Amino acid sequence: MNVEREKIWANWKVESGQKLVDPMTFESIVEKDQEPRSPMWRSRGDLMPAPRLIPYDRYYDPKYVDLEVEHIWNKMWQVACRAEDIPNIGDRLNYDIVDRSYLIVRTGENEFKAFYNSCRHRGRKLCEEKGSGEKIRCPFHGWEYRLDGQLHWVPLEQEFPHVDPKRNSLIPVKTGVWGGNVFINPDPQAPPLETALAPMADQYKGYPIEERYTAIRIFVDVGCNWKAAQEAFNEGYHVLQTHADGMPMFGSVGTQVENFGDGLGLVSRLITPGMTTDHWLQGQVKPHEGLILYCQAYGLPLPPPERGNDPVDARKYAAEMQRKRIEANTGKDWSNEPTSYFIDMGKYFLFPNHHPWWGEGLPWWYNFKPLGRNPETSQMEIRVLLPIPASGERPPVPEAYHVHIGERCEEKYPELGSTAHLIDQDLTNMYAVQLGFKAAAPGAGYLTLAQNHESMIRRFHNIYDDLLGITPQL
Repeated sequence: MNVEREKIWANWKVESGQKLVDPMTFESIVEKDQEPRSPMWRSRGDLMPAPRLIPYDRYYDPKYVDLEVEHIWNKMWQVACRAEDIPNIGDRLNYDIVDRSYLIVRTGENEFKAFYNSCRHRGRKLCEEKGSGEKIRCPFHGWEYRLDGQLHWVPLEQEFPHVDPKRNSLIPVKTGVWGGNVFINPDPQAPPLETALAPMADQYKGYPIEERYTAIRIFVDVGCNWKAAQEAFNEGYHVLQTHADGMPMFGSVGTQVENFGDGLGLVSRLITPGMTTDHWLQGQVKPHEGLILYCQAYGLPLPPPERGNDPVDARKYAAEMQRKRIEANTGKDWSNEPTSYFIDMGKYFLFPNHHPWWGEGLPWWYNFKPLGRNPETSQMEIRVLLPIPASGERPPVPEAYHVHIGERCEEKYPELGSTAHLIDQDLTNMYAVQLGFKAAAPGAGYLTLAQNHESMIRRFHNIYDDLLGITPQL
């Protein structure tokens, strides 16, 4: 932390017992930008789940693992990889979830197939890491399959008169592609991916995330249940305590949370205003001071004394600097995008575990999944997705960083800078949350959720209960 940052920080604090009167909203902030609203934010979610109790045991009791496999991982659309992970015909990789495994292969320029990752001979996993080839060959006995899964060759085939491609080819899994992501669904009766994506896919029109590339990829092993891990990112309420150093430049109190009933009702979203001093610090941090911190965090040119002295100009300056950097990197004109696109942080959620962000304020993408059958461990995948550079060539997907349970990202990968800092701040809570679930007093083992700020979490559990056949506690 540099001297100027320390000086700004020394001048403010949130008092215990402090109350907010008429707190800021996202709508009130972007209205002051006096710019056309992004089409993405013109439609509003129509669901507000009613208050209810959500018991803690679903985060640690092993009985839920089998139920989740049967009703979620075997039946719901889930992201297996990005198309850029397997860029050439014949490229393949494995997608593992709990104790299931699937083989994903590129079979054409814009075509992908998925199969149960099990040889039809003796069951050996066919793919354990990224690979490529004209055929899919079992490493055990050499049974060979075409890219479309059809059995191609059985060594010493006269020993297998009862085997033929009709009965012994690889068993396919439904696939779909959206936003540069390859989805799978093991349920042959599953509704189309487009139905599951509604209305998110339609709202992303004009903002094609398939035209972005993975600049950074991080796997974070987490010492808590996958549901609890992702719930930390489905609300902005924790910023006050967990990300306090961001409050001079992010308006967490103004986070807008919405749940949609369109399609299958699987989509929610939130948006937190960027370069906006949080309402908790009203009158304590000047807009220009918050702008200095914002520019330092994002590596942007610091503002001259005459810029950012009111909240509107602070947002405009931050957006201008973000836009100029993106234009320099892409060679394209981005002047038609509003201030909000460059600095506000919008995140969608697709049940059960996919979190694509919107805009340049935080151009990330999250996935969460269990680690094997242990209900108390999970893995978070983070990708930083940037616009394709001016050359027009998509850079290859970089080697992934891997943060194991008990490690600090800032210590292991200091080159990740503020990204590592944010990860560590969130990780400080997750293991303690898992312990706290089991430490609760008898009769008090349930979530107590905010009406609006945590409504995405409540919506998740309503869907979860419906799928698993659980009668909710009201």
